[in-house]
Amino acid sequence: MFKRLYCIFILLTCWLGSYSQVVFRSLEDVWKYADHNNITIKTMKYELDKSVYAKKQAYSALLPQATATGSYTDNIALQTTLLPASLLGGPPGTYKTLQFGEQFVYTGGINAQMNILNLQNIYNVRIAQQTQEMNKDSLASTRRLVYQQLATQFYSYLLMQEASILADQTALIADSTYQSANNKFKEGTANEASVDLAKLNLERAQQSQITARYQMITSRNSLKGLLGFSVNDSLSINASLNTSLHIDAAEAFTEDLSLKLSLWRAKISLSQYRLSNSAFLPTINILYNYATQRYDKTFEPFSGATGVAGWFPSQYWSLQASFPIFTSGSRYFQSKRSKINYEESMAQYENAQKQSAINDENIRLNYQRAISILSKTQDVMNLSLDNYRHISYRYEAGLSPLDDRLNAFQNYIDYQNQYLNSLSDMLVQLYQVKIRQQSF
Repeated sequence: MFKRLYCIFILLTCWLGSYSQVVFRSLEDVWKYADHNNITIKTMKYELDKSVYAKKQAYSALLPQATATGSYTDNIALQTTLLPASLLGGPPGTYKTLQFGEQFVYTGGINAQMNILNLQNIYNVRIAQQTQEMNKDSLASTRRLVYQQLATQFYSYLLMQEASILADQTALIADSTYQSANNKFKEGTANEASVDLAKLNLERAQQSQITARYQMITSRNSLKGLLGFSVNDSLSINASLNTSLHIDAAEAFTEDLSLKLSLWRAKISLSQYRLSNSAFLPTINILYNYATQRYDKTFEPFSGATGVAGWFPSQYWSLQASFPIFTSGSRYFQSKRSKINYEESMAQYENAQKQSAINDENIRLNYQRAISILSKTQDVMNLSLDNYRHISYRYEAGLSPLDDRLNAFQNYIDYQNQYLNSLSDMLVQLYQVKIRQQSF
């Protein structure tokens, strides 16, 4: 019996060990984990890898192109040609039939070509280079967006954790107040309305408890989805809001990624405009061709025993120039469209430069506003709680009525909600500043 229980214990230990728990102690830990596990970031990394090969493909168009060819022909029935008999010493007015060629023909050759002047290929290379660089910044921008989503859920969890602590404390006070009011009602010294108000405060506190706990679970599940966990995987957040939430908002921000992306779009639009104009310019190619043939009456391609034993080589090189004269106007209109796209992208970039500076200034201002308001709402909440306690002491001493105590407690709940709303706003502004100071 003991051995069987021991085996079961070992199996359970192995099974539980297979479900390892991932613990996060800070927002930075969550960000670091997401860099390797978030599907959106991983997908953008694949796009960056593809752009690397797209650039190599564009470069390969500048290299010479060489092709080797070979063929074998079996003339099953040679074509018959009628010739005047007089050409062969026969009587005039008659014809003789002749068949030219051999049954088997073997050919082989090499063809090489290289572009000497083709600006379209050059601009395609430039566009591929710029696209790769833009994809690097796109990856950074994707990481920034994912970081924002993760920060939202991470701080939402901590906010609900704080709300749960306050709700538990409030529920204890509300229950004590309700029990006191109910006892006074039974003694005949309190009316039913006062009991109902005490019961209402207790229900509100219990509602806050339920809301906070379920929203904590929801935020943690949202983090699981962003980090590539399954619903059954274990994720733990070992952090709290007890640590300092103050950061130096005056610290320099990193370069705005949206501004960098806007600049890359403008550069690519310019290259595309130049590419469309290059269609009006000539192209010059150099070609080289070498070919050889051999004929035989029997299928013995390399013996040389019958037929014509030798190979008959030929080769040439040429310089080709192509000048576009008329293309029905399609290239002209394409160039006009490309020019408009470039002008549009430049206008967007110039506007993005102005907007970026305004956005950064607003991020700093919003953080300073949020941190100042949070300090005030926290002071008000604490003062409200102290006021409730003072009135409770006066009530116990018979110096204040029950209604004053109940109204003071209801005010405390209202100020507590204001504090949580201010804390939520401050956390949003906090991670906005953190992300702008983060290097991607």
